[in-house]
Amino acid sequence: MSDSLDPVDAGMPRYRSSAAARMVNIPVATLRVWERRYNVVGPTQAPSGHRLYSSQDVRRLVLIKQLVNKGHAIGMLARVETARLQDLVNEAEQTESMLSRGGAPAPAQPARAPRSNGAEPVTLLLVGSGAGVRWSEALRGIEGLKVVGSVDDSAVSELALQHVKADMVLADLGAVHMESVDWLSRMVRTVGARQMIVIYGFANTQVQEALRARAAVLRRSPLAPDEFRQTVLESVRAWRSVSHALLSLPDPAPAARFDSADLVALTAAMPKVACECPKHMAELITLLGQFEAYSADCESRQPADVALHAYLYRVAGHARALMEEGLATVAMAEGVAVPGRKMAS
Repeated sequence: MSDSLDPVDAGMPRYRSSAAARMVNIPVATLRVWERRYNVVGPTQAPSGHRLYSSQDVRRLVLIKQLVNKGHAIGMLARVETARLQDLVNEAEQTESMLSRGGAPAPAQPARAPRSNGAEPVTLLLVGSGAGVRWSEALRGIEGLKVVGSVDDSAVSELALQHVKADMVLADLGAVHMESVDWLSRMVRTVGARQMIVIYGFANTQVQEALRARAAVLRRSPLAPDEFRQTVLESVRAWRSVSHALLSLPDPAPAARFDSADLVALTAAMPKVACECPKHMAELITLLGQFEAYSADCESRQPADVALHAYLYRVAGHARALMEEGLATVAMAEGVAVPGRKMAS
């Protein structure tokens, strides 16, 4: 998609401290304290002396700010990987949603997993003055999509959404500012959505990056009806295509049990294995771990295919965990001590 960030491009440092702080909506002084005291991100220093942040840095800071606002300690969050931060945000939002309806929190769900089971329609909330009238014809006849409501961009509209639930939010706005980003984020949390499409007239680069950091699909208006329809179709197709597969997978895969040093030590300690199977297993574990991280990254920067990448992330994690178990079993058969495992007496 033309509005998606390339993985390499997303890691390029480009924003000064003041711009990054505005995108995350925190004071520059707070950002400096977070860096100096907790080392939450590692920006690059330009020859001019300015600290430069990438889109990946901004995304991480957005997640940390959301969790700090929910009561988490910044000192603990600083040591957590970005993918796990996203999981924590999703789990907290799910709990808040359940409590607001007076129920008990449900078991933790995988990051960004569709609520739809494949038979139910994907639900869509339209946001923006006149959005319902403007796009009703283009949305008519899209199989598997159900519009659950249409609200304007006033503060009163938030109150009307307390009992509305939607899988996706589509906002058609004019000028979008940083205040709009926070307002849209609150609306997405209120309805329990996991995907946001924003059609905007005017928005500076910092606002666009802040929206992308929140996994929004961006489209510039004026948008032709065919292009609008195609954007929604792609989102619905991605959402529905893997819904059964996501629901059939077990809970998210366990965290990696071996780092690169562990893998080297284990393979080196198994000289009695005549073939190179342990070495090949270690290589597969490394590659699967890399693909797992890559899929998690794509999940946030390729929002049109967010459900697909959520699925790939979980599949890679389970495959990596299975290979780790295999390597641990081979090592124990060779009498090699495995981190976290007790040898049979």
